[in-house]
Amino acid sequence: MNATVAPTGSSATTALILSGGGARAAYQVGVLAAIAEILGRSRRTPFPIICGTSAGAINAAGLAMHADDFRRGVAGLWRLWYRLEIGDVYVGDMARLSRTGLRWLASVVGGLRSRQDALSMLDNAPLRHLLRHALDFDRIDAHLETGTLAALAINATSYSTGQAVTFYADGTTRKPWQRARRRGERARLGVEHLMASTAIPFIFPAAPIGDDYFMDGSVRQLAPLSPALHLGARRILVIAVGQFLGATPSGHHRAPYPTFAQTASHALSSIFLDNLAADLERLFAVNRLLREVPAEAIAQTGVDAGRVDALVLTPSVDIGALALDFADRLPRGVRALLAGLGAMRTSGSTLMSYLMFDAAFCRRLMAHGRADALARADEIAAFLDGEAMRYEPLPPRTWT
Repeated sequence: MNATVAPTGSSATTALILSGGGARAAYQVGVLAAIAEILGRSRRTPFPIICGTSAGAINAAGLAMHADDFRRGVAGLWRLWYRLEIGDVYVGDMARLSRTGLRWLASVVGGLRSRQDALSMLDNAPLRHLLRHALDFDRIDAHLETGTLAALAINATSYSTGQAVTFYADGTTRKPWQRARRRGERARLGVEHLMASTAIPFIFPAAPIGDDYFMDGSVRQLAPLSPALHLGARRILVIAVGQFLGATPSGHHRAPYPTFAQTASHALSSIFLDNLAADLERLFAVNRLLREVPAEAIAQTGVDAGRVDALVLTPSVDIGALALDFADRLPRGVRALLAGLGAMRTSGSTLMSYLMFDAAFCRRLMAHGRADALARADEIAAFLDGEAMRYEPLPPRTWT
C-alpha cells in the first residue's frame, strides 16, 4: 500500500499521528488539551488509531492508556509535561557529562568498545524510570481486547537493517507488512519500544529489542503516514512539532561558518520534519487526482485506492528561537556542552530545543499548542465530525 493511498474497503477510522521532536512534544499536549475542550464532555476517544514516533510515541502511549477517557488521558499527559525536568529524562550534571563526553570522544577517535552507550553524548536512564512509573501497558492491552482502542503503533529504526520498523498492537489478526525499507511488526508493546523510538543517534544510546538495537523512529521513516493507513485509517490528524518552511534568510551579509549545533539542527529537522512534509504533499496530490478521475475509471485499473482526509496542525512560533529564552534554566553541565557545540546561538538553537526538557519551557509550548489549536477550533471540530464529513482538507497554509 502506498503511503498516500488507502484501500477503498477500509472503514472511515480516524488516526492520530504524533511526530517526534524531543522536548518539543510538549506542544502536542497543548493541542490535545484544546481538542478535549472542543469535544466538550465527551469521554470517547476521537482517535481509535494512535501512532507515535520518538517523544510523540510517549504521548501516544499515554493517550492509549486512557482510551476509555480521552480527557483523562490528556490530563495525565499535561501533568507529566507540566512537572517535567531535565533530570527526569537524562543526566545533566557536569561530572557525569564530562565522563560521558570523554567516552564518546574515545569511541570516535580510538574505537573504544568497552561500553555499549559510548557512542551517545547523554545518559537517558532516568527516562526509563519515568516511563515505568507513568505508563501502564496492561491497560493498553485491555483497551485493545475490548475494542475501545483499535491500534497503537510505535516507530523505531533498526541499526542492523536500517529499516523503519513499526511495532504495533491491535485487536485484530491483521498481518504484518513489508515494504521498501520499512515493515510492520506485531508486538506486545512496552517501555523498551518507547526507549527505542526516542533513541536519537549520537545523543541517546541505542535501545535493545530482542536481538537487535534500535534508534529514533524518525531516522528512516520515509513514509510517516503509512503505519496509520496499514492499520485501517481513512482520516488522519497530524500534530507536528516544527514549521515545515525553513527560516527566512536575513539581509545580504555573509553567513558565519556553521557550528556543530547548526549542522545537527538541520539534520534533526530533516529527520523529524522533511519526510512528514513530503508524505503529506503526496497525500494531498493523490487526493486532488482522485477528485478529478471518475471512480469508474479507477475501478477499471484494478488499483485499490481511496481518498484519505488529513488535517495538519503545526506551531505558529519558531520553537528553536523560543528555546533561547530558557537557556539559563539548563543545568550548568548541559549549558556548557551546548555552548561548546554552538547551540546557544540562534542558528543552532533547534538542537537545544530538542533537549530542553524543562518545566517552564514545556509549559510555554503547551500554552502555544493550546492557543494554536483553539484558533482553528471550527476546522478541528469539522474534521472530527466524521459522520457529517463537513471537512474539506487543504494543504497547510504555510505551504501555499
